[in-house]
Amino acid sequence: MGNVLKMAKKQQIEALAVLGWSDRMISKEIGVDRGTVSKYRKMLTENQPKVPTEQNIQNPPIVPADQNGTAVGLVPARLPSTKSSQLQPYLESIKTLYCKRLTAQRIYQDLVEQHGYRGSYDSVKRFVRKLRKRYRRYHERLPHLPGREAQVDFGKSTCYVMKNGRYRKVWLFKMTLSCSKHAYEELVEKQDLETFIRCHERGFAFFGGVPEIVTLDNVKSGVLQAHLYEPVLNQTYYAFAKHWGFAANPCIPYTPEHKGVVERDIGYTKHNALEGKRFESLDEGNLYLKSWNKRWARNRIHGTTKCQVWKLFCELEQPALHALASSPFEYFHPGKRIVDVNGLIEVDSRYYGVPPKYVGDTVIVHFNQKFVKIYYGQDLIITHRTLPQKGKVNKPLSCFPEWKHPDQESQESYYLRQARKAGPNLHAAVYSVLSTGGPLAIRRVRGLLSLEKVFGAAILEDAAEQARRVANYSYHFVKMLCKKHSECIKPELILTQQHDLIRSLKEYETIFAERTDS
Repeated sequence: MGNVLKMAKKQQIEALAVLGWSDRMISKEIGVDRGTVSKYRKMLTENQPKVPTEQNIQNPPIVPADQNGTAVGLVPARLPSTKSSQLQPYLESIKTLYCKRLTAQRIYQDLVEQHGYRGSYDSVKRFVRKLRKRYRRYHERLPHLPGREAQVDFGKSTCYVMKNGRYRKVWLFKMTLSCSKHAYEELVEKQDLETFIRCHERGFAFFGGVPEIVTLDNVKSGVLQAHLYEPVLNQTYYAFAKHWGFAANPCIPYTPEHKGVVERDIGYTKHNALEGKRFESLDEGNLYLKSWNKRWARNRIHGTTKCQVWKLFCELEQPALHALASSPFEYFHPGKRIVDVNGLIEVDSRYYGVPPKYVGDTVIVHFNQKFVKIYYGQDLIITHRTLPQKGKVNKPLSCFPEWKHPDQESQESYYLRQARKAGPNLHAAVYSVLSTGGPLAIRRVRGLLSLEKVFGAAILEDAAEQARRVANYSYHFVKMLCKKHSECIKPELILTQQHDLIRSLKEYETIFAERTDS
């Protein structure tokens, strides 16, 4: 066994060979016989990617079943012994319940309620512990197609970074491609949603493409509500996934092994790259990780694929990745608001208009430092620019009712148009009243225009002409002039000879003759 090189020496040979060093130079550098170096270089050049493709994926292995035919996923073994006489009659029942993945507490409760067990809970717990050691669960090793999946996660780093005069531990973000095991790592200060998203973007740029699926843990940054069948994604993360063209795949709750690739990779990075390291800044730490990945991580022979990570990535994984998005994702904060009676919603102490038909409804808001987008369901209602100061109001014309004037200038223009329809004299009178700029000017104009409904446009126009001569545009004076004009104009009386109420002359002649004869 003494002639077998350790993994560290193998990785050195492989890394230096990739850099183009000769066997003699490598032998002198690491202290290994030149023939041994040549043998391992040959193994490296002949090593071919060993990944499953769509043509050679076989049917998944059959999970073992218990005596009742129920698949339990356990390797068969003999039942362990127990000294509890009260537990002896229930050993098979405990095994069956354990195979259904029930906890010791649940097994104890079912034994008491369904089988009349009178022993202690500790006896059940000790026996279940023995079952757990003897009955190892079966886990299927799933194939990973090139470009199909990337797994992401955060982990507490094992290095220290200077912050505010003290060395502190930070977080390690990791994105690992499931097929080639090529990974992107980054040190960050926090795990908030925006950091999570920006780390994704830098990871995609590092790989030069986007996978079809991103498997993530049920952290609040990505998943609002974990569920076995229908998990609820964070709205911002869901929009981010649509922008970059991948499908978010949250793990089943309490099942971290579903992203075991990145879980294992985080441990590898912690102990191989960061253990005991101290950095003066995050930039220094991330620069070191980039160098470490380039020299060691991507040049290693992975224990699962039995192939060099970088070679597998370049030959199979990278060509299968989707193209990068044309622009970065515009990060936003989601929220819900109720439109008040003024047709406004409040966002960060600033007020934005909504069309009047949504008054009283609940709308969805996406906002950041640049924009405020308001949705009703899935439909975008309106987009505002974020106001610079708190307390300000942004209500464009589209957010006012059709009959509502947004300002005094619009109101004055409307009254001038109405006066022009009646005649030039009334238009001049209204313009003169509005030019005074008094606080009651609008009310006086409304009074003048209301006289048209009572006396008609012609009489009001004549009255306005006389009012212009004396420069008196008061409502009562113009109304008096209108009354005088209406009295002067007397309608012509036209006698009619035929009407339903008028009898004919012959009928009057007959009546007169009847009365005279009598």
